[in-house]
Amino acid sequence: MLKWSTSNLREYNHKPLAFDETLALKKELMERDPELIDLDEVRVQGEVLYSRGDFVVTGELNTQATLPSTRSLTPTTVPVHFEFKEIYLSDPDHAEDYEDDDLLIPLDSEWLDLMPAVKDNVLLALPLRVLTPEEQSASELPSGDNWTLMSEDDLEEAKPAPEERPNNPFASLKGLFPDDGKDDQDKQD
Repeated sequence: MLKWSTSNLREYNHKPLAFDETLALKKELMERDPELIDLDEVRVQGEVLYSRGDFVVTGELNTQATLPSTRSLTPTTVPVHFEFKEIYLSDPDHAEDYEDDDLLIPLDSEWLDLMPAVKDNVLLALPLRVLTPEEQSASELPSGDNWTLMSEDDLEEAKPAPEERPNNPFASLKGLFPDDGKDDQDKQD
């Protein structure tokens, strides 16, 4: 399952080996990411192409993950879709044959195992910002006693205009302590 011997893959010289697997990774990924509440089976599709002595893997994964809302912690199901391309090098010297932005992985055995890549890519594809459908459609942001959540646009509007800001960064400290004139006398002595 997503693991092939490199000698078998070499037989597909310049002809891609297609794969389509459905994987149950819930337990393993929940151990790696404590934020993950639930994970459907992961469908991984793609192909492996043996070219110039290296193995080029292109694929995509699809699943659904349940994560806490970043606003209310309500469990929220989100689709996870990710496309990836990785190049497994049979010889590290081949790295110069590829672009700088290509993901190059040296092969250290006679097996090409995509499971670690699939697991890592699922976790990388999880969104950082998760909102329930209600939170997405809400026109007002939450607030409470002496606090309110502001959008970036609201924050910009709330900032004072540049001409209203004092030039001296210490000007806001003026008047913080009562001035009894002792400092002026100390300087004269």
